[in-house]
Amino acid sequence: MPPAFACLAWPPEDAEACADAGRLASALTRAAGPGANSLRQDGLYLIDLSRSRNGQGRILTVRTRTGEQAGYVYGTLFRRQAGRQRALTDIPAATAERICQTQGRHLLTDYWGHYVLFLRTEKGAVCLTDPVGAFPCFYRRIGKLVCLFSHLEACPPDIRRGLPLDIAFLKRLCLYDKIQTGETGFAGLRELGGGQMLDLDRADARPVQIWDPRRIAGTPLLLSDEAAADCLRETIRDCVTSWAGHVGDGVMDLSGGLDSSIVAACLASAPDTARFEIIHHRVRSGDATELAFAKATGDHLGRPVTPIDILPSRDLPDLDRHPASARPWRQFLGLGFQSLLPDRLRDPGTVFFTGQGGDHLFLMTRSSLGLADCLKTGPRARLWQEWLNAARLSDMSVWQALATNVPYLLGRPGRSLLGEALRSRADAAIRPPGLVPSDVLAGLPDWTLDPDGLPPGKFEQVSALLHMFLVRDPLAGFGGRHVLHPLISQPLIELCLRLPVWQLCLGGVNRGLARAASAGDLPDRVRLRTTKGEATQYFIEHLSANHDRIRDALQDGAVMKAGLLTPRVLDRLLADPILADLSSARMLLQLYGMEAWLRAVTSAR
Repeated sequence: MPPAFACLAWPPEDAEACADAGRLASALTRAAGPGANSLRQDGLYLIDLSRSRNGQGRILTVRTRTGEQAGYVYGTLFRRQAGRQRALTDIPAATAERICQTQGRHLLTDYWGHYVLFLRTEKGAVCLTDPVGAFPCFYRRIGKLVCLFSHLEACPPDIRRGLPLDIAFLKRLCLYDKIQTGETGFAGLRELGGGQMLDLDRADARPVQIWDPRRIAGTPLLLSDEAAADCLRETIRDCVTSWAGHVGDGVMDLSGGLDSSIVAACLASAPDTARFEIIHHRVRSGDATELAFAKATGDHLGRPVTPIDILPSRDLPDLDRHPASARPWRQFLGLGFQSLLPDRLRDPGTVFFTGQGGDHLFLMTRSSLGLADCLKTGPRARLWQEWLNAARLSDMSVWQALATNVPYLLGRPGRSLLGEALRSRADAAIRPPGLVPSDVLAGLPDWTLDPDGLPPGKFEQVSALLHMFLVRDPLAGFGGRHVLHPLISQPLIELCLRLPVWQLCLGGVNRGLARAASAGDLPDRVRLRTTKGEATQYFIEHLSANHDRIRDALQDGAVMKAGLLTPRVLDRLLADPILADLSSARMLLQLYGMEAWLRAVTSAR
């Protein structure tokens, strides 16, 4: 089961708040069941709701030099040092002192991992999330008490009571469910993003962005290509093998692409993952199969690959299977995947590794703006070569590539890929009724929209990082798998932010530096491959197979009654000619998930 926690913070001198805390702590203890690990100090209570067996739910206590408790770290911490690291089993007194003095900022500079910090000192009480936001961290205020938790569905009803639906946010979510901001499906319930801090003592406090990727990217690391490849290779290996040593035996979910193959190669080289298995989800549709590439990597590593067939004819999950979570769960439609696994891999403690994150970090792009970046921050000796590389990468002539860069060289600020994608969806012909297009960017971090001085190519990379951070698996149990994305680790993210985009796309090839760094570790058939697999036909076939089920669910359903859909729009989405349109198909699938969620939270009231 993935890690899950709940925390209560309150002013210890307030009698009413203390009484509320005692009542909710008792309810949480009952919900967690016997044996759950919980800790309490004046004004702070933390409980592990997952009782995880693989160490991912460990609670570390922050103690001052005098031995007094100052707070807790929930999760996993590694030191920021070269080489494979072992997770901390306790926090040294000197480190705890620095954590208290800096209100947790010391963790962001000297440590990394998946964690949430809850701290109460003479400076006040704060909560700080790790930069990748590995654990969801929702919060709401009940009087002077703050309730923080990773999974609403794992908490008792007392935590949810009195929360109305946020219809405006749900409309934006219908438009694009991949981007989930600090808003949730309930008014009064919000989420901390990665690298954010919240003052728990101030009722009007809003999250503050402590870790800003623009600050990291603003100090570029200029290395030779060979040194950059070596640094990238070592950092990838350090991150992957640190996680592998922490969780022990696991399963590699190998897509057949470059990124997941790099992770598989690192796992194969780790001394304590001899028993890890490799699986490949083989989509049985009109899309080209990726199995041959996955097997090529497996053969190179001396590891067998177990294909798991995914049929587009499979039924969608029943509407009553969605838990009453804080917002609709993106992975709801994939709940049945767990049942397809061999029995030996269905243990709740099994951890699945992926290669998620590589596209954003190693830079899967066709943009020519690396030329502008090189002109602004790079060595002059590379200009001619990077001009040619920009043309090659973007599939333009050298003059077209130069013309694309000129406006940015003359002062145009960098463009936000995320902002442009959301605006284009808001302008689509089919969208939720009453959606105000100008509201689609609400709640996004500043670093996704404002370059703040970054060169244009680098800002394109930074602005799209939110896609990467939101691939986590946010449900506690409920048939979901425990998934770990080792590439989405702070040391690797910060290295790739500091490496120039023209070097990440070495030789004018997307992810060129990562390809150079993995020479010898992977078969060239996979390492040099520039195409990517698709599942377009799978989505179309899957939707067609479940057409009647979706229609019956949405006609006069909870989505329609909430005003998120009209009969006219539904008719257009269900019309046969539109079934070949992938965006319409995906919207129908999103609406089905929204329907299941609305029914769940309505019945839980």
